[in-house]
Amino acid sequence: MPAPTLIQASKRLPNKPGVYLFLDADDRPLYVGKSVRIRQRVASYLRKNQSDMEERIQRMVHESRSIRHIETQTELLALLLEDALIKKYLPIYNIKQKQFKDYQYVWISDDPFPRMKRIDATADMPSEIFGPFKDRFFVDRLQEIFSRYLGFRSCQEAHPEKRCIELDLGQCLGPCVLPEVRESYLVQSQKVREFLQGTDPGITELIESKIQESIASLRFEHASRLRDDLIFCDHFFHRQRFNHRFRRERLEIRPSVLGTPIYHFEKGALQEVVFKNGQIKRPGEQLDLFDLSIVKEDDPRYLLDRANLVFNWLNKNREDLDFQFEASGSV
Repeated sequence: MPAPTLIQASKRLPNKPGVYLFLDADDRPLYVGKSVRIRQRVASYLRKNQSDMEERIQRMVHESRSIRHIETQTELLALLLEDALIKKYLPIYNIKQKQFKDYQYVWISDDPFPRMKRIDATADMPSEIFGPFKDRFFVDRLQEIFSRYLGFRSCQEAHPEKRCIELDLGQCLGPCVLPEVRESYLVQSQKVREFLQGTDPGITELIESKIQESIASLRFEHASRLRDDLIFCDHFFHRQRFNHRFRRERLEIRPSVLGTPIYHFEKGALQEVVFKNGQIKRPGEQLDLFDLSIVKEDDPRYLLDRANLVFNWLNKNREDLDFQFEASGSV
């Protein structure tokens, strides 16, 4: 049974967009959430019958001693603030937005024969990383695409002591054993980097031609597998192109109809929000709401995760919003 003080506190919450925090006896956040109707959402945690709730949420409510809220003017601002607060405090009962540390991130090595490498969170973070990818199986899928269509190596170490099985299977150009392909391998390595940035280096055109060849030779099962690769690449480019540009350029999000604000991001940082009455809010004017620097933004994983968050929000509201990128004014 929720403490009566929590129930009374919930009745005083506004039914507007914002963030709510369940706090323990030492005022440490146990859980951070967001809602377009704070009071209604918090009340759903405090109802008498909690039998259909996750055990995790039941424990959180049982341990909570107070509730704090931060009202925002829009859902996106609530979403950004929720994400920032979770990353700052890492509340024990939040799961989703803490998973960014468990996501997979990759980089292209600077070896003589580059390869794609997973990020080791304990090592120094490379300057250019790509992600977030949901798990190692997704990264393995990317590697399959790179090997199959670009001859990009997946082995741990170049210079095999015996014959290279990837070369024999046509899954690698074999730059470590064939000096004549080393220059072309570096070209393919650049194409891998372009792919990870969300730019198609000609892979979809190559796959489409292979599909037509397979259909013409009545290899329909092979054509079906190739089509799966094509769909994977199309979806990947759409999201990855957004994530890559979000970190490097200026993004403007506009409503397709009047009534909702205009958002300006600069290299992943929220610069200002322009409301329909002409009011402009900028960082620092409301610390709780706009000071998203409480998150350590020099770690590229944070900005990649924020890019993913904004992309998903835009995708959910794509019928009501337009957005465009433009080159940033500074390098």
